[in-house]
Amino acid sequence: MTEQTELAGRRLTGQPRIRRWLVEVLPGYLVSLAMLPVIISGGKFWPWTPQTTDLQVYLYAVRAMLHGENIMTWTSPDWHLYFIYPPISAILMIPLAIGPYLFWQLVWIAGLVIAQNAVMIRCGVPRGWALGLLSAALVIGMEPIRTTIGYGQINTFLMAMVIIDLLPAAPGRKRRIPGGLLIGIAAAVKLTPALFVLMLLILGRKKPAITAMITFVVLTAVGTALQPAATVTYVKSLIGGETHTSGPLYVGNQSLLGVVLRFFGETTTNSHIGLLLSFLVAVLAAIVGAYWWKQGGHVLAIAMVGLGTNLASPLSWTHHFVWILPLGLAAIYQLRRRPWPGARADHVPLPRWMSIGAGILVVYVSACLPLALLPYAGGEENSYNAGQRLIANLGPLLAAALMVGTAIRMIRRRPV
Repeated sequence: MTEQTELAGRRLTGQPRIRRWLVEVLPGYLVSLAMLPVIISGGKFWPWTPQTTDLQVYLYAVRAMLHGENIMTWTSPDWHLYFIYPPISAILMIPLAIGPYLFWQLVWIAGLVIAQNAVMIRCGVPRGWALGLLSAALVIGMEPIRTTIGYGQINTFLMAMVIIDLLPAAPGRKRRIPGGLLIGIAAAVKLTPALFVLMLLILGRKKPAITAMITFVVLTAVGTALQPAATVTYVKSLIGGETHTSGPLYVGNQSLLGVVLRFFGETTTNSHIGLLLSFLVAVLAAIVGAYWWKQGGHVLAIAMVGLGTNLASPLSWTHHFVWILPLGLAAIYQLRRRPWPGARADHVPLPRWMSIGAGILVVYVSACLPLALLPYAGGEENSYNAGQRLIANLGPLLAAALMVGTAIRMIRRRPV
């Protein structure tokens, strides 16, 4: 074992560990609480009432489920929003039924900050003040992270589960849970993380892939057994394309389906073309992720597959693109020309076009340019000019271009 590995695996205990944890978590948490009332419109500083809209949906959906209602046809009391995840998601959220809403707002936001810190730690960000300050900076400057906190969403939790599953806490440290388990849970909660199972299969890592699939099947079976009516409703909605949310044309939808419909019009034929393209890009993302993983760029590999889940999903709101966090860290590796001490991925030299493209994508998504610069009320997406269409669709197109460019690189480097 090398000295670097020993340092990476060393654990603090007692008071030093508590002090470090507070230094790492408090900056992001306090900034989140201070900003929370203004992240989503309608919040107030006094009395402190932020609009954590999605968390409200989760909380009231769980309570409705426990009262025997079909949560797939139920809507939240204030905003009349649907619960759009598989029934097992609500079952796993049952603790939300205990305690007041304010308590869960405080706990949920703390959990999201801890989750984003866990992602950065596994990707090799130095611990201590550097991690704490970067965590606070992400809340301020990275729209998917900030808006996930504002809505009380689950995006960062799902990303953290995947990264904790794929990247060890320290080189050589024995795993506490079976590989693939957390990916399986994440896939059961929101389907799209199942794309990481395909990456594992391409890599030949059959054991964690099988564990993930078994976990997904078991949890889905539990959800079906405990909520049969809700499961039937959910499956019918999924097959019928009923999302119970804003339509795919909306510029806040940064999926490839949204791109196709904004460029060519909202027709049945174009919807089918968009869905087929989404499927092909999802497969390509898993292949590209496996390629970078084999090259040693584990953080970049995870980011590519994560972005693939965003592109492939029929609806991917801007705040779903939390995967630009590991993508941004992978780009910083290039600026340093070496990994941070203890990083979980070696420095993998990238072609200049890859580094520049990744950097532009991170800035584009962080600034949320489509919603920041474009009108979008009342179907105005149908009347965008050429420049507005470019702004509206640049992010997904650039992410897809990074994957296609990597595929071309793979073909050119393949031995004859």
